[in-house]
Amino acid sequence: MEKYVLGVDIGGSHIACQIVDLNTCELLADTYVEVKVCENETAGVILAAWEKALKVCLGKSGSKTILGIGVAIPSPFDFTGGIAMADHKFAALKGLNVRDELHKVTGVALESILFTNDAAAFGMGAWRIGGGNDGHLIGVTLGTGFGACFVVDGCYATYGPGVPIGGELWNYPFRGVIAEDYVSTRWFEKRFNELTSEKIQGVKGMIDFCESGKYQSETDQVFQEFSNLFGEIMLPFMQRFKAKQLVIGGGMVLSQQRFLPLIQSYFKANGVNAEVSTLTDTTSTIIVGAATLCS
Repeated sequence: MEKYVLGVDIGGSHIACQIVDLNTCELLADTYVEVKVCENETAGVILAAWEKALKVCLGKSGSKTILGIGVAIPSPFDFTGGIAMADHKFAALKGLNVRDELHKVTGVALESILFTNDAAAFGMGAWRIGGGNDGHLIGVTLGTGFGACFVVDGCYATYGPGVPIGGELWNYPFRGVIAEDYVSTRWFEKRFNELTSEKIQGVKGMIDFCESGKYQSETDQVFQEFSNLFGEIMLPFMQRFKAKQLVIGGGMVLSQQRFLPLIQSYFKANGVNAEVSTLTDTTSTIIVGAATLCS
């Protein structure tokens, strides 16, 4: 029996959506739609952009019946009730019933519109894309923030052995602050500035310097320090959760050749033999994971 759903990734600067075949977890070709919209816009502008993306995507589905919508959206959000709660991202929507709005636009039944956070969708998508063979998988997204998802047999775990409170790691206490302070782009900007007195915007700024022949040793040092810090944060969770695989996504994977081997070496040196890999198409992975909410 055919089972098609609409997978949606809502981020701080865009909405992306695509039709997913739940029987195979494959994305239907030529149904991908992305509309740029900044999270600090007015409610009207944000909702108009979402409506445009969803209607265009559904229009590409042809005669296929869409049975549900799975939405990945940043926290804080009432994922059960479908209510926007953030004071920063999409502040203009705070208190809005997003489920009702999506129902009005698409006609999909209210009970078939489901929500999760973007990191959870990434983890569940990574599990499905990887064939669903790893009983315990950790998915993390590295970029302006630090997202994490602990997956047990395809289900997003928020408690259990080796799972942090709520299944999130961004606010895990680490070296007197929180983990995100050490493994997000702002740490790269801060550390590179400490070593070079140069101001950069994101990891790409550091790479640009390096590729122009400047600060190569400093760049190597920053990536080595980052890899050790990330490994130190993840090691106890990898061990206690008994992860078979760690999958990394997010904007930072564009420079994976500079840190992935270092992270792999860190874990091996500390007795963890789990597979450590990356998925460069984070958006597609999130869309697949969001769609699986409707399974």
